Amino acid sequence: MNLAEISLPLHRIIPFSNVEGRGNRCAVFLQGCKLNCLYCHNPETIPRYTAEAKLVSLQYLFEQIMEARPFIRGVTFSGGEPTLHHQKLLPLCQALRTQGLSIYLDSSGFFEFDKIRPLIKVCDKFLFDLKGDGEGLGALCFDRQNRAGRFLPNLPQRPLRPQNLTRNLDNLQRLLTLNKVEEVRLVLINGFFDAEELVKKTAQLLRPYPDVLFKLIRVHNQGTRDAVGLSPLIPSIEQTQALGAFARTQGLNNLSIIL
Repeated sequence: MNLAEISLPLHRIIPFSNVEGRGNRCAVFLQGCKLNCLYCHNPETIPRYTAEAKLVSLQYLFEQIMEARPFIRGVTFSGGEPTLHHQKLLPLCQALRTQGLSIYLDSSGFFEFDKIRPLIKVCDKFLFDLKGDGEGLGALCFDRQNRAGRFLPNLPQRPLRPQNLTRNLDNLQRLLTLNKVEEVRLVLINGFFDAEELVKKTAQLLRPYPDVLFKLIRVHNQGTRDAVGLSPLIPSIEQTQALGAFARTQGLNNLSIIL
């Protein structure tokens, strides 16, 4: 397949990063996301296309990554949500694998598993986000009508499609059985889901895989679209540490707490 004939919307490239998975990696941020998380720290990547995003060929991306190749172990595709572009990403990932580079996907986990299976197969590891649990996800992450990303507590909750109530954890379980997960992240924010219950469910999945890192991240409002509205929803340091202690009682000992 000719990489020069396929294009993707690119937000930016970070040639060298040590926070996008294990080792020094090239991080490629693609444009577009199905979700609309209130706490998103790069909300400019949510629209599929913007005036700021560049439409670039796979050949361009390949060449940019090759420039960094002597100094990196692999490539992490992030966003936005990289699995939106699963068909176009596939030939690029295959080409990168021939160069000895590992492929990571940084994903929200709300993809259609069978639909993106070819990309999963060529991918080495996922950096997997847990967004929450239950109907509160409707307001927290799925309200695409809330373009300003404002916290609007008095509006009725938008009902979620049934598959989106379980897809996050279902996909995590399927990826774990394939040894495709390096880390699982949970951003802790008050008011939208039962954090202890979600930690219990996550621990049931992760206990057989002790090498998978569980990151508990206290939400912050810097860079968000509604910093004032989100401010009361930020958990205290004590709340976050207490949830971390609870996670350990559930067997999540490979744990990182980010305050």
